[in-house]
Amino acid sequence: MISKQAVHMSKMSGKLKGIPAINTNTLTNPFCIRQHQKTGTICPECYSFTMLEGYRKNCTPAFERNSALLSEHIPWDELPVLNFAYVRYSAHGEIINYQHYLNLVRIALKNPHTTFVLWTKRASIVRQYQARPIHGMPTNLILIFSNPRIDKVIDVPRGFHKVFNNVAKGSTSPQNCTGRKCMECLACYRKDSGTDVIVEMVK
Repeated sequence: MISKQAVHMSKMSGKLKGIPAINTNTLTNPFCIRQHQKTGTICPECYSFTMLEGYRKNCTPAFERNSALLSEHIPWDELPVLNFAYVRYSAHGEIINYQHYLNLVRIALKNPHTTFVLWTKRASIVRQYQARPIHGMPTNLILIFSNPRIDKVIDVPRGFHKVFNNVAKGSTSPQNCTGRKCMECLACYRKDSGTDVIVEMVK
């Protein structure tokens, strides 16, 4: 049986320092594995693959445990109760299946005082839920479409609040994320930030 607070919270570093995350294992996610092999997208450059296969290998057991927990139904009483202003979903990993997304929605509903932000390429799963929001639409959940194409900056797609774009190294295209720390910026973590199209240079 899943115990209370079983979902592992990660303390992030680098640009994400100060914002905890609920991560899953990129290395065992079938969607991530397929995307990682696609040329012409950001996925072959995936920092999570590099980190989890290298100097963050020690994180994989906890992330794999989250993958197993979140891809199955978690009873309401066993969803985590959190005490954070902001939480990032999937700083490592991606939505595994529809149930995973349902659990993320339900965690947000259980913690209305916290703002949750999800970056995802899996628009079809997000829209599947929006067509029939069986648990309601949490107002404290910000959905960011993670554009897989490099140097193809797009506007916010249907069903999302914001979009995250990447441009190639050395690009002179306008950027509003490159070199910034999330906690000092918070453009992605506030619906009313005035910045809905985010652009960052590939690391």
